[in-house]
Amino acid sequence: MNEEQVFEQFRMWRSWTVRSVEGLTDEILDYIPEHHRNNIRWNMGHILVGWDHTVFATLEMERRMPLQYHLMFPRESSPADWKEHPPSFEELLQNLKEQPDEIIEVSRGKLEEPLKRGFLHMKTLGEMFLFHMNHEALHMGTINMLKRSAKHQLVK
Repeated sequence: MNEEQVFEQFRMWRSWTVRSVEGLTDEILDYIPEHHRNNIRWNMGHILVGWDHTVFATLEMERRMPLQYHLMFPRESSPADWKEHPPSFEELLQNLKEQPDEIIEVSRGKLEEPLKRGFLHMKTLGEMFLFHMNHEALHMGTINMLKRSAKHQLVK
């Protein structure tokens, strides 16, 4: 698989993520079903933070997402922990749309480079890309489940 194929897969998955959240209301974005920790807004931010935190650090570059995102959306966090207002839907959506081009630009020609620090037993930036595309697909599935649940509960 060549670099352009990896980048096109990234763009494809991200476009599906964007489509899955477009047009949602804040009520749906912030709905947390019983026995769940997170909502759609959290999943959107978590996807952004995952890519931002690992790719830019691997390339020894400054992260692009605001510090607020890294404090609100890391693994094991929850909206219940938030002490400030989360980013708006529009801001999160815009970042989801813009992030792939920025990541691809800085990663071009580097997918085969060895990682300087270990990441889940992966050895190259390309392997990290594959992990993140799968991670995003997992969260997109969660987003779709949360969307169905919210629409079912909130219609009552």
